[in-house]
Amino acid sequence: MDRPQDAVHDADRLVTSLMRERGYPTEDFEQQTRDLSVEYGRTLEHYRAAHEVESLSTQRQATTEQLRGAMVHYRALFDELLSDGGGRAHART
Repeated sequence: MDRPQDAVHDADRLVTSLMRERGYPTEDFEQQTRDLSVEYGRTLEHYRAAHEVESLSTQRQATTEQLRGAMVHYRALFDELLSDGGGRAHART
């Protein structure tokens, strides 16, 4: 059985984990977006859109198309976080 909601929740956890590894605070979404806006302004909207759908999904209000779109958004942010060579974590060493 396909569970797109689970895939979106897993993607959210994966991006949050990568952000933590890169040295970003991960406890507060608003702080995350402020920090990301400095280095990842072009992909920040991907994160906001994906997070909004993830929240809708938690309430079982997201459509299949919204869930698919969230995965595209999470992938864009994930790719951007990976492509920076380490982000803040790299900068601190």
